[in-house]
Amino acid sequence: KIKSREQAMEHVQAPLGVNGPHFDKLSENDRRLKPGTMRMRMNEVFFEAMNARPECVYLGEDVRHGGYYLVTEKLYEAFPDRVHDFPPDETMLFGVGMGYAHNGLLPIVEMPYAKYLDCGADMFFESIITNWCTNGKQPNGMLIRLQGFDKGVFGGNYHTHNTLYLPPGLDVVCYSNGSDYVRGMRYALMQADAGRVVMSVDSTDLLNRRDLFVEEKDGLWMRPFPDPVETSPLTFDHVMLYPDADNPSSCEEHFEKTTNDSSSSHSHLDALVISYGNGVPTALKAMVKMKRSHRIGIIDCPNLSSLPNGLKGVLKKHKSVPIVFADVCKEGASPLTSLIGKLNTNKLLSPKWRIVSASPTYNPLGCTATFLHADDIISAVEDLL
Repeated sequence: KIKSREQAMEHVQAPLGVNGPHFDKLSENDRRLKPGTMRMRMNEVFFEAMNARPECVYLGEDVRHGGYYLVTEKLYEAFPDRVHDFPPDETMLFGVGMGYAHNGLLPIVEMPYAKYLDCGADMFFESIITNWCTNGKQPNGMLIRLQGFDKGVFGGNYHTHNTLYLPPGLDVVCYSNGSDYVRGMRYALMQADAGRVVMSVDSTDLLNRRDLFVEEKDGLWMRPFPDPVETSPLTFDHVMLYPDADNPSSCEEHFEKTTNDSSSSHSHLDALVISYGNGVPTALKAMVKMKRSHRIGIIDCPNLSSLPNGLKGVLKKHKSVPIVFADVCKEGASPLTSLIGKLNTNKLLSPKWRIVSASPTYNPLGCTATFLHADDIISAVEDLL
């Protein structure tokens, strides 16, 4: 019988996993080492996962022909017994995913559009609470791919939904580029294999992005496939700091509670912007536009469900630096509001901060006016400084 808050917290999630499958080093001529789009990297990491994990199965709606965004292109041809299509019934998808997990498989459940999560909400929440309800005896490890999220012009609000649910027991990540996605997905699947429910939120606008500044065709958002032997997984504690407006694609990794003062060559910053997913290139555009007047650092914080140790380390180093939280979700339903509370509890919240987010309305067809823009971030930074 539960009699304390501590007891109630014990089995919210299965413990973090520490072991993953064996990977071989990529050959020097491997085509994946050439820079590519995020969609290419996503497709390749799911091929890698299916090859390395014979218990891994992929299920969704129309995923056998490549899915709505071609993330699963040719996956069915390579693994015909482990890529499964289901009718457009999201409740069924989560129920089948739970059944697969209970029988020793590792399911990847694709939600075709973020708004469709509403349709399967009951089983979605049921899959998350199972570990707690069984006192940790029946973990329900699965990886949920939530796509059709954030900025876009196709389909209006139903295909560009930008509200997220963060119930206890769910790990939520949202990556900003292809290389981080690959390293993060390796870790996410490791955690799902350990019995945790992990949801990867995939920003539509990033899938085929090649450039940071499209008009310049700079190719800055094309990334190579990270060698699984030479690169470590991107854990839930990792954040990436982009400190240099003159080299906006270069970043520093941080994953520890403390940061060595010599670990960064950019010790002084006028302000920090914390974001995730499509908010990162949006913030980088703002950083470049402001470089003549202010030195701004951009923190990419892909973990949306807990406070990363890496973020603690960066903020301890940059104490009292004004912070703008740039959230791509709608105002009033944004994950970074929860992060602000956690930072305040840990006495890491700067006395000067602002939050900007997408408009508290619905996204019209063929228009991007309601989404987060670089000018929103610039206005917030200038207001603080």
